[in-house]
Formats: sequence, structure tokens, C-alpha cells
Amino acid sequence: MPAPTMHRLTVARTARYATVGAEPAQATQLWVAFHGYAHRAADFVAPLVEVVPAHVRVVAPEGLSRFYLEMPRPDGGHLARTGASWLTRDDREDELRDALAMIQSVVAREYAAIMHARGARPTLCVLGFSQGVAMSMRWVVEAGRNPAIGAHAPVHRHVLWAGGLAHDVSDDALRDAWRETAVEVVWGTRDKFASDAVREVVRARFERIGVAPAARTFEGGHRLDATLLGQMLAE
Repeated sequence: MPAPTMHRLTVARTARYATVGAEPAQATQLWVAFHGYAHRAADFVAPLVEVVPAHVRVVAPEGLSRFYLEMPRPDGGHLARTGASWLTRDDREDELRDALAMIQSVVAREYAAIMHARGARPTLCVLGFSQGVAMSMRWVVEAGRNPAIGAHAPVHRHVLWAGGLAHDVSDDALRDAWRETAVEVVWGTRDKFASDAVREVVRARFERIGVAPAARTFEGGHRLDATLLGQMLAE
């Protein structure tokens, strides 16, 4: 008997995203925030509610792949908590294409809302956390090729928080995408994923690209630090 044959079909998907901060009419900065593995967009940006400045609007797209965070239990207790992921290795190129298209739609929608409300372009900034660091890098490169956003709104700041650099984005593409961008790296002092070896790989890659990022640390583990991030959003 022949093996199963896999087929692919493009369908419409309903995506979701969270926002915090300024309404479009007051927003002079638009931050695009990329969550980490197993986060949900609303939970990811919830700590920012108390620290986001009055002129900043944060939009957090949510990965299209959602799953239960616990193994099935007879009592159904595993149904309480879900998380999201950007990509897996399975059908990776399809997932990446779908994710990038979704993110572009979200950012274009938010950008247009601010333009309509204020009649002025917001400053575009990007934050990636953990798994979201690599995804944010892929999107920044993609946005530079998109006339709806890229050519008209270069990324002013790109914050890479507790994550490695995307291995599937070339040095040349990053060098070009970051030409007008202030790049910043943030690590927690007790981040178990940020070993000396990991940081050295990141440092060497930046050196090869020819970018010297500003570096910051905070006391803590593999998480966002709301106080530090609030300070950075206000700069």
C-alpha cells in the first residue's frame, strides 16, 4: 500500500493581537512587540500597562500556532492554560510565510490608524523577546521590502531581549535592514538560557555584521523587566 500523500491548501485564518498604551490619535511611537514561546499576546504585554508612556502605542501580534501548556488530564485541568508559538520545524516555510503576512497586516492596520488619527507618521520601533527575537528580525527584513511600511517607516529602534539572532536571516540582509536602526540587546543577569557561550555567539555575529548594539542588563531571569522596559519606551 502506498504511503500517505500530503497536500497543501491556503485558507483564511483569524489572527489576533493585543495593544496597550496610547490611542492612535495620541501615539507618536508605534512599538511592535514579538512574544516568546508559549506566551499569549495579551499576557505578554500586560506588565506594560502601568509603565507605557502616554505617547507610545504597543501592538503585539500573536503567533498562529496555539496549544495547551499542560499534558491532558482526566479532570480537564489542562484546558485552562494555552500558549502560542511562531514556528516549528514542520512545514516551516509555510508557517513563516503565513506568520509574516499576518504580522504585516497587523502593523499596516495599526500604522494606518495612527496616520488617519494624527495625520503624521509614527516612529516605528520593534521589541523581540526570546523566540520573538528571531521572528522580529525576520519581520524587520521583510518590512524593508514592503512598500506599505518599509520604505516609508524605517525601524528606528530594535530591541533584542533575551534571544539569539535568527540563523535563517543573512548578515547582508540584517546589515541592510539595520542601516537606520539603533539596535539594543538586553539580558537578565540570571537568565539560564543566556550562557557565556550564547552571548559570545551573539557578540561574534554582531561583529561580523558590523553592528555595535547598545547592551543592557537587569537583575532577573528569562523574562521582561517592566521597569527597565518602561524606561526604554520613554527614551
